[in-house]
Amino acid sequence: MASQALVTPAGTKTGYDWTARIRCIESELGTNFSVWVFLGPIPNPPAMTSPNYVGSFDAYYDEISYSIAERRSQGRSRGGVLVQGFANLSRALVQQGLQTLEPENVNPYLKSNLNWCAQKANGDPVDLHDLPSLEVMVLEVPLTLKPGDRIPQRGFPKEHPDITPGKQGGAK
Repeated sequence: MASQALVTPAGTKTGYDWTARIRCIESELGTNFSVWVFLGPIPNPPAMTSPNYVGSFDAYYDEISYSIAERRSQGRSRGGVLVQGFANLSRALVQQGLQTLEPENVNPYLKSNLNWCAQKANGDPVDLHDLPSLEVMVLEVPLTLKPGDRIPQRGFPKEHPDITPGKQGGAK
């Protein structure tokens, strides 16, 4: 586990895993694109080599899939298929200096430091207003490691819509 674990009297260790869930309509831009996640300022230009880079999610535009989805939408705006991906935040949070991954420490840090941008496959930046379906939601997953277990058990993810609202592409 990435977090500073708490030991219960029975020897069970608990912790948390943090993830950014990225959802959008894959055909919204009419081209392939990526959503890049950062903890801290987004460099200009965005770069995977930045120490603030956490991860990314790639959406692949497919004209055939888009046409089928558009027919199914029967006149609804945009049509397309809602896709999602994840960027794990836990390792980056520890690398950024957080001493524990307890929610009371992580929530305010992410509110201030979690940022994202989008870029087309050709390298052109995307104005996030052109990607209105984008939603970045933070998920907290409790972990439990019982004595003798080698892999922690994952609990049910908890959404944190309070972390990203107010940012373009944040929780809706």
